[in-house]
Amino acid sequence: MLSLLLAKKNLKLIIGLGVLLLPTFSSAQFAYEGPIPAITSGYGSFGTNAFTSEFFQLIPDSTMECNDTVRCIITYPTNISSPTPTVFKFPGSSNRKLSDSVYWNESKFYREFVASNGYVSVTMQWNDESDYGCAYYMLEQAAQKYGQYIDTTRVGIHGMSQGAGVTNWLSLKKYINDGWGANGRFAWPDAGASFIGWVDDWPNDIATQTDSGLAAMPDDVLYLMTISDWDQTPDPRTFIDMYNFMGVPDSNKEFFIIRGDTINNYIYWATHFTNNTWENDSSQFYVYITKHDALDYWLGSRLLHALMEAAWNNDPMARRICMGNGDTLQTKIAGGAMRGPIVTDQPWMTMIASWNSGQGYMNPCTVPWNMRQYVTADACFNLSVPEADNHPQLKVYPNPARTFNSITIESDLEIEHVLVVNEIGQRIAEFKSNSFEIDKSGTFYLGITFVNGRRTAVKLNVSE
Repeated sequence: MLSLLLAKKNLKLIIGLGVLLLPTFSSAQFAYEGPIPAITSGYGSFGTNAFTSEFFQLIPDSTMECNDTVRCIITYPTNISSPTPTVFKFPGSSNRKLSDSVYWNESKFYREFVASNGYVSVTMQWNDESDYGCAYYMLEQAAQKYGQYIDTTRVGIHGMSQGAGVTNWLSLKKYINDGWGANGRFAWPDAGASFIGWVDDWPNDIATQTDSGLAAMPDDVLYLMTISDWDQTPDPRTFIDMYNFMGVPDSNKEFFIIRGDTINNYIYWATHFTNNTWENDSSQFYVYITKHDALDYWLGSRLLHALMEAAWNNDPMARRICMGNGDTLQTKIAGGAMRGPIVTDQPWMTMIASWNSGQGYMNPCTVPWNMRQYVTADACFNLSVPEADNHPQLKVYPNPARTFNSITIESDLEIEHVLVVNEIGQRIAEFKSNSFEIDKSGTFYLGITFVNGRRTAVKLNVSE
């Protein structure tokens, strides 16, 4: 389907305004906030390369889902002399129909960070009539027009929210079908996971979204998935489902749960917009979040820097930061001055504060554009959590249980905490004991935390 569409097109690209920029070292767009300083050296710091930025346009092309002119920006080291590793960055859906000046500022932090460190950054904003196929179109056109700058054998794809869905889809398409990134590649979906491929004709792209489609991701891709602790926009069941089926070995993939903190009365909010850096403040549900502080560096530019250096230069220290499987370089950030992330290869919903809060999600797992729900029930329901009588590490009895009757958990490990949630993620009860009662009937998930910090989950059925 995709190759046929591309073969039909005589694609053109219009070059717009070229803008020369001076080197940027602080990338301050609004005043930097909070008591923990920005990173100024090492991984996560801005480099010393001068860089140049240019706008370019994609002409409308309905077969590529570009029904209106799309504005894009390329930022590259000014002294570039040969094809260079490139990060393609995709924003969230809030970046729609923005003026050039607004999107310039929206994309500034990561564009200039990448280019200042000697690499190329390419990004696009969204119009109401542009979608995933248009993102594919942008990669093709950028590589053709700027072939002297862009090395398609060394590629990273990075996106937030809707851009994270684009990241999952595009990395599967470009890395599997087109062989991009053969000399080094990564994919980093942040704060979003679902994807549908060709929006108007997704059944023709359904194979990409099956378990086997995800499993086909090349083993050498560095795959990083991040979600913030209090992100209530997407449903984490889809995140976890896609992460589990993404076909790279555990040594090459990592699941980060970004956690906020309060330091000297300053709140580091870990919400949907944790890694956005331009807007001064934005409301999400009950909280107001500050955009430009230490989280943007320690869980933003530092992770991106590590991915670039690990993928393209085989840097062992960088690999410990982005793929360290719980290495202290991942979990101890800002010198231990603030809470580090939860890092795991076996994520579960009860590890995430937004799930435990029971407040629900703006975009639940069953939204129409989450195609994973149509190819596997696990995407929205049980994620293969064992029934209580099949759990390998513990015993729960009686099973099935009855309302208001005592339920007991037996385990070799001492239990610290039990969280009970229902099938839609609402918190039903919490217990500090291994013996408790549930006063409602239904199917529940017990999120069990042991005193040694380990966690597990088990499904339990309760009847009247």
